[in-house]
Amino acid sequence: MNRTTTLLILSLILAACSKQPSTQTPPGQISATSAEVAAGKVVAEQKCVTCHGLDGKGTGPDIPNLGAQKFAYLLDALNGYKTGSRPHAALQQLSSELSDADVHNIAAFYASLKPVAPTGSASGGNPALLGKTDAGICTTCHGVDGISRINGIPSLAGQHPGFLINAMTAYQTGARSSKVMALQVPKLDRQTMERVALFFASQMPAMSTKPMGGDARAGEPLSGKCGGCHGQMGHSADDKTPSLAGQDPAYLVLTMQDYRDGGRQHAEMKTMLAGVGNGDLEAIAAFYAKQKPQQARFKAPMSGKVWAERCDKCHGPEVNNPSLVAPRLEGQPPAYLVKALKDYREGKRLQSAMHAMGQPLTDLDIQTIADYYSGLAPR
Repeated sequence: MNRTTTLLILSLILAACSKQPSTQTPPGQISATSAEVAAGKVVAEQKCVTCHGLDGKGTGPDIPNLGAQKFAYLLDALNGYKTGSRPHAALQQLSSELSDADVHNIAAFYASLKPVAPTGSASGGNPALLGKTDAGICTTCHGVDGISRINGIPSLAGQHPGFLINAMTAYQTGARSSKVMALQVPKLDRQTMERVALFFASQMPAMSTKPMGGDARAGEPLSGKCGGCHGQMGHSADDKTPSLAGQDPAYLVLTMQDYRDGGRQHAEMKTMLAGVGNGDLEAIAAFYAKQKPQQARFKAPMSGKVWAERCDKCHGPEVNNPSLVAPRLEGQPPAYLVKALKDYREGKRLQSAMHAMGQPLTDLDIQTIADYYSGLAPR
């Protein structure tokens, strides 16, 4: 090769490198030309702005932001509505009116936008602490720390959260009756009940100091039938069964009488207490009231930051695999994230991996995840 030919080749290479690129690459590693982005904007103005705006910001609390969303995800979602694999009547109808080119261009347009500013606080703290405020309606009777100072009112400190949630639910449904509880519990949604239960479960229990009418020594052998469910010395290992150790004796007597006489429905308890006299009930209550209580063992809820470490394995900003069409979650409206996670958990959205991961989540877990991501700026 002579010198003239070599110089010619080098000049062609330099000329090619100096040209401005004709394409842009929105997130998700799928390239789109500027013409396709412009075409997507035209279609978005006609079809999408009512819900998602021209800036990609959802116009309602449970409508997702699309600005700077991964191109691959937007494309997959729109095609899912188009084929019917994603259920949403309005979006299925709208998508059926779009050509394949329209779908591609809309995805390109929204992916090319700047991210929407977050509205949340991205709190990464322990969600159980929030229950202290929610528990305010309970403390007049059950004590600010869950230790009752009123005769006949149970202490809640140290009980398993699963039992406390079940008890509150029973008052809501009428399976348990109490005029006072009937006024208070209907005010609580499931998520609030979970927070209240976690707050009381995390408090340190104390042995009752209230007067006892029965003989604790006589009550020990009589408590044998109770230990099968309530544990040795009244320390329950079951998340659905209350611990009795250190509990208010008057409350224990009244409750056992209700089970025995049919005031509270529970077939097994009714059978166990059939024919047991009030004197024996007082002895059993006295025995349990004198036992030192222990705090329930339960898995503490994870913070939003810890949850995100798991979720980011698929949803993180560094995940740009076109074959993995998981959306970015940062800055999304919390109500949208809550609804989406509940829909996956309950099978309303058909995605096997998300359904499997969503099933164990409580309402509190879901709200914690949503609150954390909603406060993060897209990365």
